Amino acid sequence: MRPVRGRERYERLPYAREIPQDAGFHWRRTMRLLRRSVRAVDAALSSVRPMQGTFAALAFLGAWGAYGMALSGAWRTTLDALTAGMGFSVASIEIRGLSEADSTEISDRIDVTQTSSLLMVDADRARTRIAEIPWVADVEVKKLYPNRIVVDLTERKPFALWQDDGKVRVVDRNGAVMSEVLETRNAGLPLIVGQGANGRVEEAVALMNAQPSLRPRIRAAVLVAERRWNLITVDGVEVLLPEENPGAALQRVADLQASKKLLDRDLVVVDLRVPDRLFVRLSDAAADARREQMRLKTGAKKEARG
Repeated sequence: MRPVRGRERYERLPYAREIPQDAGFHWRRTMRLLRRSVRAVDAALSSVRPMQGTFAALAFLGAWGAYGMALSGAWRTTLDALTAGMGFSVASIEIRGLSEADSTEISDRIDVTQTSSLLMVDADRARTRIAEIPWVADVEVKKLYPNRIVVDLTERKPFALWQDDGKVRVVDRNGAVMSEVLETRNAGLPLIVGQGANGRVEEAVALMNAQPSLRPRIRAAVLVAERRWNLITVDGVEVLLPEENPGAALQRVADLQASKKLLDRDLVVVDLRVPDRLFVRLSDAAADARREQMRLKTGAKKEARG
């Protein structure tokens, strides 16, 4: 082996020492950083371990509490109270367009109490429930934050009274029942009678109003066999109208009333069901008087002949 000369040793030795010293420096620095990180993580975990049981117990109790409130529905009451306390408690309910319906019934269907929060009011559900009231044609429920509810109503208008099976109901112009309670303010509405008469209420009222001179005398329109109408006067005279063209028949009655005072007589029935014919039936008292009058007239004629 060839010996290393002095010059070659001087030039190579620094290079031979430089490599391991530099590599060792970086390796030791990396290890120190790693050890410091491990100690920091260990210290953090050590500080948390004593509280782990407490955290677990609280989480367990909280989960069971939430589950119990969900089952019982108490979560809604709790949330209602919390949000009401934040300034969202319902302070007023304004109902617009109200004239016939009951305001108490409307507010009850919104399902609001003194401690209710506006955030928890279900406006769609309230609108659906209010729309079920017979007097209501259309409704809109609005929430005005922070604490107001506004209800805009469109009501059905009472059009007539419908009597069937002994019961009198208030109906609108489409025949829909609005109320089964007859109040004083609706007592003057036209009265229609009979099964299915409410489905033809506009036709009946139009017929009753067809002759203005007779209207004050007409008390009710009665649907017979769901085919034709009879009109009842305030004096109890029954006017039997034909199924076809009842308006023309009623015109004849108006003409006879004007010229002969037909309805002022002691009649029970005026029958116009046969075209171009008119039959009347007297009351019992009038019939008896008529028979007595005829008897006397016949007797007088016999005496005159004798």
